[in-house]
Amino acid sequence: MRLVNINYTPINRENNIMKKGNHKEIFFHVGLGKTGSTYLQYKVFTKFRNVYYIQRTKYKKSFDIINNTNHNRYLVSNEFDRQFPEEIRRISAAFPNAKIIMVLRRNDSWLASQYRRWVKNGYSGSFDEFIDLKNDKGEWKQNEAFFWPYIEMVMEIMHSKPLVLLYDELRENPHSFIKKIVDFIGADYNQDTISLRKIHKSYNEKQLLQRRKWNKHFSGNIKLSKSKILAFIQTFFYVKPIRYGSLYLAKIIPDKTVHQEELTPQNYLNQLKVFYKDDWEKCVNYSKTFYNKR
Repeated sequence: MRLVNINYTPINRENNIMKKGNHKEIFFHVGLGKTGSTYLQYKVFTKFRNVYYIQRTKYKKSFDIINNTNHNRYLVSNEFDRQFPEEIRRISAAFPNAKIIMVLRRNDSWLASQYRRWVKNGYSGSFDEFIDLKNDKGEWKQNEAFFWPYIEMVMEIMHSKPLVLLYDELRENPHSFIKKIVDFIGADYNQDTISLRKIHKSYNEKQLLQRRKWNKHFSGNIKLSKSKILAFIQTFFYVKPIRYGSLYLAKIIPDKTVHQEELTPQNYLNQLKVFYKDDWEKCVNYSKTFYNKR
């Protein structure tokens, strides 16, 4: 279930793109995933004025869009996890003067959210099999949840400091969070137009525990056909019915029939918090210092 990189604009075209895009102000919101990206993309960025917004569904074409249009300022949004290093290099090659916006979530909480997504999508392993602190043989490797190296990479490759925001602030003080982005990119917006309602609610513990149990027997994951038509049929008549049908069924099952356990045990979350403590403190200090100096 490793994430697969999508082939975007060919690398050999980026030097030509760079020549035409250099005079424009370009900002890339790069996630990370599971940090409120969908909310920002659909409820916030669409309300910004004085910036041309390129949504994540158009990310594959974003370099060409910037190259072939004449706006003064662009905001491109997508979210990356394992793809982060590769995509930052691509952005730098095409637009070396672009500015990066990152949103981070405390490592343990972020890993728990990633795990819930994997379980929803068909993973049947336990949390400590997903991220293995003892032997690092999990699906998600330990170094893939260190965030400070991402910040250092952006500073080195982009030759500028990224705006790093914290997911906790988005949840606790969204208007303050949003204003920091607006100030950074030089946009404008009407605060009253921003909805604070969530895009979607998370599945509850019971649903995901049952889904994980059933995933061992019928996860609904299959290799999709290369044919777009067949892949569509497979997705909408097999993968999604099993995935979301099982989650709905788990919701209506009586609680007393479900084995009581924690999907992401608190004791293990505490271990993760300690393991990534230094990394997270560096990120928090950077975020606070960056904005205080502006």
